Amino acid sequence: MKRHQEGVTLIEALISALVVSVGLLGVFQLHLVAKRGSYESFQYTQAHALATDIVERMRVNPSQLSNYASRDYGVGDSASPAKSCVNLTTEEGGCAVSEMVQWDQHLWHQMLTGGDEMMGDRAIGGASGMRGCVTVSDAAVEVVVTWRGMDETVDGAVGGSAALCGQADARRRSVRIATTIVEGI
Repeated sequence: MKRHQEGVTLIEALISALVVSVGLLGVFQLHLVAKRGSYESFQYTQAHALATDIVERMRVNPSQLSNYASRDYGVGDSASPAKSCVNLTTEEGGCAVSEMVQWDQHLWHQMLTGGDEMMGDRAIGGASGMRGCVTVSDAAVEVVVTWRGMDETVDGAVGGSAALCGQADARRRSVRIATTIVEGI
């Protein structure tokens, strides 16, 4: 007589459970990699926006370009400027060009350190170890923003003035914008 087996044996059920669990582990790992990539992309976008911000502030105040040059943005505490510059011209009761430089530097420092977004007394707006450097030579302007990424790769600021901005590290990332700002155009 032939015996017909119906149902699933214990060994088949265990093998099926193993295959499903390996598949789910792969999906979870893919999710983690995607989240890390998304966060790294967000940090890059934030750094690029900050570099563009200071360039545009300098374009508004081109007679003071050399006063923007510094490698210390995002380091330590920024002294509050003597005057809050909301208006752009002295005719409107705003700031003089030298006061605008101090105001711009203060705001950019706050954005780099995350001080423009606070949760209680903790700055939460900036990426880890974000630092900004501005180099000015005549009308040539170079802005470098560096930060500390999540994973070690290679130093993201090798060579040129980018290497002088921030702490040398296998996790350092950088954005560099080079432009020319001419007064009176």
